Amino acid sequence: MKSKCYLIILLTFIHPLISIGQGQDNSPAGVMISHGHPKGGWMLSYSFMHMKMKDNLMGSTKVSDEKVFVDYLMSPQSMRMDMHMIMFMYGLTGRLSLMAMGSYINSSMDMNMLPGTMHMHGGSMEMASNSTNMNMTSSGFGDTKLWSIYKLLNGESSSLVISLGVNMPTGSISVDGGNDPMFHGQRLPYMMQLGSGSVDFMPGLTYLKKSKKFAWSVQALSVLRPMDNKFGYHYGNEVNLNAWTAYQIRPFLSASLRAEGFNCGSVSGSDKKIYYAMEPDADPRNYGGTKLNLHAGLNFYLDKGIFKETKIGVEFGAPVYQKVNGIQLAYSHMLSAGITKSF
Repeated sequence: MKSKCYLIILLTFIHPLISIGQGQDNSPAGVMISHGHPKGGWMLSYSFMHMKMKDNLMGSTKVSDEKVFVDYLMSPQSMRMDMHMIMFMYGLTGRLSLMAMGSYINSSMDMNMLPGTMHMHGGSMEMASNSTNMNMTSSGFGDTKLWSIYKLLNGESSSLVISLGVNMPTGSISVDGGNDPMFHGQRLPYMMQLGSGSVDFMPGLTYLKKSKKFAWSVQALSVLRPMDNKFGYHYGNEVNLNAWTAYQIRPFLSASLRAEGFNCGSVSGSDKKIYYAMEPDADPRNYGGTKLNLHAGLNFYLDKGIFKETKIGVEFGAPVYQKVNGIQLAYSHMLSAGITKSF
């Protein structure tokens, strides 16, 4: 009932701004690169991504806290990550566009502590008599990403673009536990850091086909991490495959379905100031794996006044298959939303 009320409020707000006949970019809210930009054109975008993780997996099998406690002092219960992203794109020529993205990240993880574990409380050491719940958080600016996007094919109904990106390590990898009773004076696990700490390369290829009512796209993206960061480790290489289709329901509204396949290697090397046995995310072996997600989304198109050439998008996704390296929290759901303005 609440979701219907929110939709009615949204439609009431945007109705005076709707332009019949609008409907240019059908790409889902969770897709970062879909096309190049015209020469001299600008695009400004704000996006929000929410991710929730819950319950531990070993491979593809759910495992109990007792199983995690065999090797680690704490067992993660859930994690929430919220990311705010600002992106700029500029059409340098008719075929070459430049894009930059910055982000701000908030992460929070709940864990159960192994009974009998000593921890700091009120300036003194205490022993956990039962499975005590703990929480750790981190927040701050993430890495900065820069891309060049070149149109190999630029037809009226189809396009093929190659993207070459560089990840600049502006996000901190030195976040510590502060006064946290378990991570007092220690760096937080890899999952709670704000960046990769390394210069990474992000090549990709995207094909897009459009007709009057339908659009579809296939995309291959990757992240190559050949260099260790200053603490002697780097995250695994990634491969991401996207396939999506969208239908223009009304001139001001489109709906999309997207399948996303993802594979990532484990962490290579280690940070000597992260104690691997504290909890699974502190162990570099417990990173990466394979997953398949399905997403559904909506786009609204506005084209009047200051909202000329504006798109509002939202997309919800959930995993249908996941197999992790070692022990990791399972992905529960993802939500992406954003607003894009072209000039």
